[in-house]
Amino acid sequence: MKSRGSLLALSVLLFVTFSLLPASADARTGPWEPRHTWVFMVGLVEWQDKTSFDSFPADNRKDTALLDTFKKRGIPTSQIVYLQDRQATTDVVQAKFNDFLQRPAPGDWVLVYFEGHGFRTDNDEKILATYDATEQGLGWNFRSIPDAIEKNFRGDHAVIMLDNCYSGAMADAVTATQRRVSYAVLASSMAAQESTGNWTYTEAMINGFSGEPFADLNHDGRVTLRELAKNAETDMLFGEQQVATTAVTGGFDPETVIAITKAAVSPRIGERVEAHSAGEWWRAYIVAEKGPRVLVHYYGYEQSQDRWILTKNIRVPLYDSPFHPGEKVEVAYKHDWYPAHILNIRGQSHYVTYDDYDTDENEWVPTTRIRKLSE
Repeated sequence: MKSRGSLLALSVLLFVTFSLLPASADARTGPWEPRHTWVFMVGLVEWQDKTSFDSFPADNRKDTALLDTFKKRGIPTSQIVYLQDRQATTDVVQAKFNDFLQRPAPGDWVLVYFEGHGFRTDNDEKILATYDATEQGLGWNFRSIPDAIEKNFRGDHAVIMLDNCYSGAMADAVTATQRRVSYAVLASSMAAQESTGNWTYTEAMINGFSGEPFADLNHDGRVTLRELAKNAETDMLFGEQQVATTAVTGGFDPETVIAITKAAVSPRIGERVEAHSAGEWWRAYIVAEKGPRVLVHYYGYEQSQDRWILTKNIRVPLYDSPFHPGEKVEVAYKHDWYPAHILNIRGQSHYVTYDDYDTDENEWVPTTRIRKLSE
């Protein structure tokens, strides 16, 4: 989630996505082992510098729901470190992370999760905003995470999950140098993209690790790491008009099984739709079906607001953009509109270059931030 920082955007990077890796029908990888997994979580919805970093509602936060999911899956509480809000100062995060990494045994996995603001400095440093972060660079540097893992962790597999602006830059960080550890990066946005203020990406992680039937894309009763990532990518592109980043390095096997699922009662469970309610169409996905009605979960809303909708009041959504590559447009940033060109399109997310700025200002933006030029 969730930064509304400077117009400066991170450069686009090359990475290997799970969705592009070759799938093998015969691949049978051993399951993920929760009891041999160590989790380091940092979740923030408030910051000391309230001018630079907007706060987010603390009600129904999903980082704690993800924490509960890990515990339910069997990760021992003694193997989890969770720092929340004011606990998560820069010095505390870095010190506790280094100490934490020395505890796992060879063969164990480490899983790192961060939720909050992400930003970059004027000298192109990519930073995760800890509680006392400043726009001048104080915070948790992206590249310091794999560097610390390489130095202190005795295992060989690390999963890094980020729900913040510019989080795709972690794929660049893990490939910046030759690494001993194999990494899986699951990030809510591209390196040159702000991230939604909603909990959609973290919810997708919860659904996958919980073994929700709609996360099992090939309906074989198992959720693999590949399927976890692909389901999250689809949620972000459809629900938030945002391009998530997923990457693997070294010997990390995307066919690793992370959850066993229950059979879906209806083939429509997990279907992305638009539901008509209160005179408007809302993006959602189906979580249950009963007769002529379906229960839908709306993107950006709590489960308490899930609603039963008559099937006649849902429709197949439009995935295509009303714009095209090369088109001259205007793009909104804060309260102003800037002339730009569209370079690339994925679903309804657009990679744009600003006419009056250098290419290092290029970024991915949703349809809602773009308008056609006036005639």
